Amino acid sequence: MIGSADIADQTVRFNERTRRAILRRVGWYVAVGCVGELAFGLGYGWSFWILAYYPILWLVGWLSNTFARTEWSIADHELRRRRWFSRPGSKPSATIELGRQVECVHVAWSRWRIWPGGYAIDVEPWQTSRVVGAMERAGVRVDDWRGDWSRRHRLLNAFGVLAYCGGGVAVFATIALAPLRPDSPYGFVALGTAIGAFCLGLAIDFLPWTLTKPPAQAS
Repeated sequence: MIGSADIADQTVRFNERTRRAILRRVGWYVAVGCVGELAFGLGYGWSFWILAYYPILWLVGWLSNTFARTEWSIADHELRRRRWFSRPGSKPSATIELGRQVECVHVAWSRWRIWPGGYAIDVEPWQTSRVVGAMERAGVRVDDWRGDWSRRHRLLNAFGVLAYCGGGVAVFATIALAPLRPDSPYGFVALGTAIGAFCLGLAIDFLPWTLTKPPAQAS
């Protein structure tokens, strides 16, 4: 039989930096890059500078996002982290010792905060149960505030997620398919609407937390 201490000390990883995860991320970049190349070509014409401009722009954004990505792990009652762009073979560094003195709070759709320290852990929403289970086994006080709020306000939460995701896609589609020309204001109107929807989705995601939690935990 496996003792409770052994179960608590098993390593649980989020945003794991593995060969499969890296290949999946590169494949996602290539797929979105091809779709964007097609969209920009249809919207602006198939000139060489358009075909070269979008992949470079997308690569810069993708690298920036990947550079900021962090692998988090819970092992031996410690919270550890490792940057995706750290050297191959590097070991995760200990961030904080876990226990009843630590609180893990679900503050946004895909973000958790660790107090003390205020560390932000970005995890896909469908991994919420893994986060809760791993933290509870490590003795951490877990407050799934965002999950409780979502269940109480299902329609508002669904609208916020739709506005956030749909607005982000619409911003890209508007820039790609509706050239922003001074003689045609429709592109600017569509872009402004898409940006507004995206910002509204972000506000719905974060604003309830900042309005209802103490200032010390509102960041």
